[in-house]
Amino acid sequence: MPPGRLRPGRRLQHTGADQSGATTARADAVADRLPASAWHRQSAGAGAKGPRYYDWAWIEIGADCPRHLLIRRNQSSGEIAFYLCWAPRRVPLSELVRVAGTRWCIEECFQAAKGQVGLDHYQVRHWTAWHRHITLAMFALAFLAALAADATPVRTAQPNRPSAAPARST
Repeated sequence: MPPGRLRPGRRLQHTGADQSGATTARADAVADRLPASAWHRQSAGAGAKGPRYYDWAWIEIGADCPRHLLIRRNQSSGEIAFYLCWAPRRVPLSELVRVAGTRWCIEECFQAAKGQVGLDHYQVRHWTAWHRHITLAMFALAFLAALAADATPVRTAQPNRPSAAPARST
């Protein structure tokens, strides 16, 4: 394979100057050189408006361990995001996409914490004080989430039929 060409799922090939045998390249340059066949449309999970479909590509970059550069491309805007992935064993692209998709849930949790319990309202100068504030704020959010889950009404198996009233004893 000529230098500068990349095949999806293949290791980056050494092209020259580095004594360690590693090739250095900018992630955006690597994404630009990928052929159309390298991109796979997969869902990163359910979002507020349904499944979040993106085009995904990945390149193995670890010489001795399964490390990947995972590339996500928005099909409508062309925006590209990069993930550096490591796994203790080889994993399929679908698994990397699933894990990358969980980031959305985590970001939603932090946004809720900022709005509901003041996660971002701290003025501390030491790590210990910052750690205490963050821990207390996240505990408060977990407490509120548990209260909200308990307050949710129980739904019947069939939503069009009311649940049977318990028999009265007289």
